Amino acid sequence: MLRKKFRDLIIGKGTYIDSWVDYKNAILRGHLIVVSLLVGIVYLFVDRYNNVAGNDIYYIAVMVTAVFTFILNRYKKYRFANILFLTLINAIVFLFASNDTYRSGIYMFFVITGITSVTLFGRKDRMLAIMFVILSVGLFFLSYWGNFSIRPSQVFTEAYVQISFATNFVIALVTGITLLYFLIDVNHVTELEILAKNDLLAKTNRELDRFVYSASHDLRAPLRSLLGLIEVTQKTHDPEEIKQCLDMMKHRVHNMDEFIKEIIDFSRNARQEVKRESILLLPIVQEVIEDLKFAEGLEQIYVRLDISPELQIISDTARLKVILQNLIGNSFKYHDPHKEQQEVMIKAFTDKDKIRIDIVDNGLGIAEEYQLKVFDMFYRANETSQGSGLGLYIVRETLARLAGSIQLQSTLGKGTQFTIWLPLRND
Repeated sequence: MLRKKFRDLIIGKGTYIDSWVDYKNAILRGHLIVVSLLVGIVYLFVDRYNNVAGNDIYYIAVMVTAVFTFILNRYKKYRFANILFLTLINAIVFLFASNDTYRSGIYMFFVITGITSVTLFGRKDRMLAIMFVILSVGLFFLSYWGNFSIRPSQVFTEAYVQISFATNFVIALVTGITLLYFLIDVNHVTELEILAKNDLLAKTNRELDRFVYSASHDLRAPLRSLLGLIEVTQKTHDPEEIKQCLDMMKHRVHNMDEFIKEIIDFSRNARQEVKRESILLLPIVQEVIEDLKFAEGLEQIYVRLDISPELQIISDTARLKVILQNLIGNSFKYHDPHKEQQEVMIKAFTDKDKIRIDIVDNGLGIAEEYQLKVFDMFYRANETSQGSGLGLYIVRETLARLAGSIQLQSTLGKGTQFTIWLPLRND
């Protein structure tokens, strides 16, 4: 909770940052801003406690620099924030270092500013990083061997020098650890991203091999069947037999069309970005039912809806339709024709920050031994199953793109319930 509040304070609540590195840089700047404010406050207190005057303006300058950097950070002026922060901090450190005849450890901050330059600018702005590193090194040599002081010389007690050295050491150590942790964290996350992408690539290659094999088989089978039916039609003169062959051809073409549509859905989900918009759920469900309900042999299925007309989510309309078409289509396709009353019930309601959609039927059901596999690519529960075996796989992958999930409950001979959860706001 505290981390989230700090993040909202530093970069603004709900602010979107293009890359993870930019986000981490913004958070790092936030930590450096806090350190700068604390440094100014601590030194104001230390000087007042030791009756040292004349430095307040410089400590206030450090805090003002932190405030300006904070404002630029909130407005996503990241490069300008880096330049302003590093320029002013280098200048203030130089002012103190050029007059540090007591060797109170102020020079340590030139090391910190150099490391900070490399960390904040990174590889993207490496020339600026190099320039600021050279600036820090140059100011160090100038202040250490320059034999001049911009500020008037002051006399300090031994106790004050010791406190100053200890304070400078602690601040430099904490800042250095923060920068080191940031670099380790960036490297760790990068490694995780590479491993995740390698796993995804391996998964994609496996699925592609399986897809090519199964798709070619599922496309060639109806084509071979069509060729056979054409040959039969050419050899017969019986009108009834010709009509029967034409009906069978129509069925094969329809199956091929459905399969090609599923391939298109699969490709679109994998390649197209998620398009978020406000969606009223009920009209979408009604549209899907209208598209599916009046296919041949489905007129007797009774559909019950329990969805509020005001229920809406922020999501991708096209992907939501694909999910509903596959799930509702399965409920229609695998109805039980031997039951006197064939029903499909669709209900939806909000559950905290998610929307739950239940699609329940009293159809054929799915045997328990098949339920863990039905979401696999090209899996068919048995040889008599209709469809390509892609539908539920596409549903699972599409829900993953929408940060959703799905659950299956089914009893063979009694019916099936699919439950899906989707975030109300798919940010």
